Amino acid sequence: MGYKIFSIIFILCGLFIMWFAIFGKKKEIKEFGSGIPTNFIDVILMMIYRLLPSIVRKILLFALGLAVSIGFTYILLNL
Repeated sequence: MGYKIFSIIFILCGLFIMWFAIFGKKKEIKEFGSGIPTNFIDVILMMIYRLLPSIVRKILLFALGLAVSIGFTYILLNL
């Protein structure tokens, strides 16, 4: 039961990320990030994200939201 609620919450988070990627303003998309990087890989990913144009950021955010939604839907249906 707990994993179903957990999966539904993350499916909704994925849908919100996709909605934000489509309808978010350019300034909001540019400021979207994980905050303070905690390791070297996070530093590299944040530098790449900051250097990309806005349209590529929107595509990456949409793909992230889609992957989260599909992944947790798969978990919800198969467990």
